[in-house]
Amino acid sequence: MRPGKWVRTTLLVLLCGLPLGCLFMPRDGTDVFVEARTGKYWSGEGKLVEVSPDERSCKVYVRTNALFVESKWVDCRYVHARRFH
Repeated sequence: MRPGKWVRTTLLVLLCGLPLGCLFMPRDGTDVFVEARTGKYWSGEGKLVEVSPDERSCKVYVRTNALFVESKWVDCRYVHARRFH
């Protein structure tokens, strides 16, 4: 890889990961499992950050197959509490 291309790639990853949070899962929120019916995820592990007033839609952060963290609204039927052993 050429030095200039390496620098651009590094800057892109830093700019994406730090201010936007697309590489790191947020600390706030409740740990949940999101079913694969709602999208293609690396794993179903995510964070529940908001519930709509009618309690039908849940806003979750979940890691996609490309390893980016994505925020999306999903049906709350497919979001489950994650238990730790």
